Amino acid sequence: MNIFLIIAIIITNIVAVAIVYQILKKQSKKEILIFMAAGVTILYLIVSLVYWLSGFGINEQVHESSKNFVIYLFVPINVILFMPYCAIQYKKIRQNKKIEKYDLEKLSTKVTVVIMILIAVSIGEFFYFKNIQKNIKVISEENQKKAQNTVQNTVENTVQNTTMQQTMNVDNNSISNTTTNTVDNNSVNSTTNSINGNEVTYEKSNQVAN
Repeated sequence: MNIFLIIAIIITNIVAVAIVYQILKKQSKKEILIFMAAGVTILYLIVSLVYWLSGFGINEQVHESSKNFVIYLFVPINVILFMPYCAIQYKKIRQNKKIEKYDLEKLSTKVTVVIMILIAVSIGEFFYFKNIQKNIKVISEENQKKAQNTVQNTVENTVQNTTMQQTMNVDNNSISNTTTNTVDNNSVNSTTNSINGNEVTYEKSNQVAN
């Protein structure tokens, strides 16, 4: 994973935690921890479900390769989008000694609005996640093609070099054999001429002697 993406994920998580803590800082640390743990868990499950649904029709290897990046990035994003509002409503409830003092009808309306917004955001994330995986698949296929072309070119170059080397060896052997044969023929001719010359000299010597 790219170092800049890791930094972005870390910063997003820090901002999400800081915003929620700032809203609930007057509550006990245990209460803040429970609220944040519950909220993050719910959003984690929602993002995971949306990502899982977006993987239908996508190569499993591609789907798994981008899973951690998407979940670790979009969970804190959703925390920033939804947790502060929920924290404010939770704080209002806690500030009232009796729940009757808080307008339950307004609370119900606000919860409904939050749920509708969450559904709309989840639908948008579904198509965004699917698009990410498709792009990863295209990039992966292009890299595979490049790798295959590289291997193919390497093999072709190796075959060509081997063929040329063998051709050069054959040519060198032919030249060597031709040279050897020429030398052998010249040696034979020289030997033959030498013998013939000796015969002529011997015949002349015999004629003079007679």
